[in-house]
Amino acid sequence: MRLLNGKQGLRRSQFAQELRGANLEKVLIVPIDASKVLQKSMVLNYFGEVIESPFSFIVNQTGMNVLIETIEQAKHSLHAERVFIGIEATGHYYEDIVRILIEQGYSVHIINPASTHEERKQHLTYTKTDDIDLYLIAEVLIGNKATNAKLTTGVYKQLQFLTRARRSEVNKRSRIKVEIRTLHDHIWREYQGYSVLDDKKVKTQKIFSDFWGKASLYLLTHFPHASQIIELGEAGLRQLSREHNLKLRKTTIDKLLYSADESVSKPLSELSSELFLLKQKLKDYEWHTQNIETYEREIERIFIKTDGLLLLTVPGIGLITAAEIYCEMGDLTHYTSASQLIKKAGTNPTIKQSGASKGYYGRISKQGNANLRRAVYNAGRTLCVHNDALNPFYTRLKENGKKAGTIYIAMGNKFLKIAFSMLKHQKAFEWNDPNFNYKNEVLKKLSLPLSA
Repeated sequence: MRLLNGKQGLRRSQFAQELRGANLEKVLIVPIDASKVLQKSMVLNYFGEVIESPFSFIVNQTGMNVLIETIEQAKHSLHAERVFIGIEATGHYYEDIVRILIEQGYSVHIINPASTHEERKQHLTYTKTDDIDLYLIAEVLIGNKATNAKLTTGVYKQLQFLTRARRSEVNKRSRIKVEIRTLHDHIWREYQGYSVLDDKKVKTQKIFSDFWGKASLYLLTHFPHASQIIELGEAGLRQLSREHNLKLRKTTIDKLLYSADESVSKPLSELSSELFLLKQKLKDYEWHTQNIETYEREIERIFIKTDGLLLLTVPGIGLITAAEIYCEMGDLTHYTSASQLIKKAGTNPTIKQSGASKGYYGRISKQGNANLRRAVYNAGRTLCVHNDALNPFYTRLKENGKKAGTIYIAMGNKFLKIAFSMLKHQKAFEWNDPNFNYKNEVLKKLSLPLSA
């Protein structure tokens, strides 16, 4: 009987394979409820009968010895043939336990907290205690709803730490951007763009094509108020542009002066607090920008030494997106199809079907790795714009009336299939365009030299 790996991912195949042929009377189930300090566990047989009552242990040498000795005593007393350990993925606190138990030769299965939450709802168990959680973890494992126990290691783990840290910095910087815009609205709102009436229609004119570009940030830092721009005048702005290489065009200077003249902001003397806060937020923005650049250099240094470099041969896929997808996919050795990766990302559409009806695809399941899911979405979005080879796929979905978000997910899933094939067969992206050179495609995305 073939396991439905493509439909269910890997999460149901490992346990089923290991359980096959076992005498259920001699199978032990060991649920573990992990936390930051004190962990709890118990030992049950396959039918839910308690062999060892709930006990606590700490994740250190002594505590892990207590856990292992308790399991071995129960195994010996029942002459058990198989031991299955289920542990809930709580933050990162479960990782050391999983690693040590795997090193000791145990079959460990990681359980998503969402699974125990759903199990609690099915049992109408609204009380939450550690002991109840242990029973629920055991039932999830027996119900074959756990994931496999392959912890991310090596270069995959290194890149995960770095790409997730970078993403955190990007999110922090995004919040600061909002704060800067809000603050500057109180100082000189027209700087971000001013509105004009044209044939009874309101049109907004932007002064800078990139509000966060070099010229805009320089003026925000040193001349944030309209009166300061008026005082500089056209000659002063041109001189600043030359001295600091701001590349201010005449049209930009004209817009700056016009918006400054039209400004109804408070006098500079009444904005001391706002100006102080703006200055501090701009420093924060610069700090996070430098951190992001530092992370990106380190990500590139590690990534170019991996076979993930193949992903950069795909037009439209940049270094960071490639690194995120590569490390979140992890080792592909245990995957047999790209459908398992799509399930891992949680970008698989849920199917709604009943009776003789044909059914339809609903929203994506979101039951997977959120970091991989976000990277898949971002990859799909950029491929829709910057990959001519995949443009027919995008066009077909758009002509069929699909919404933008749905198209991005579909394109991201298509890229997962392409990436899976490329990494499995160690082949670069293939495109029949005579002007396409995959080596040049890679080199233009890197700042570090590739070793021969």
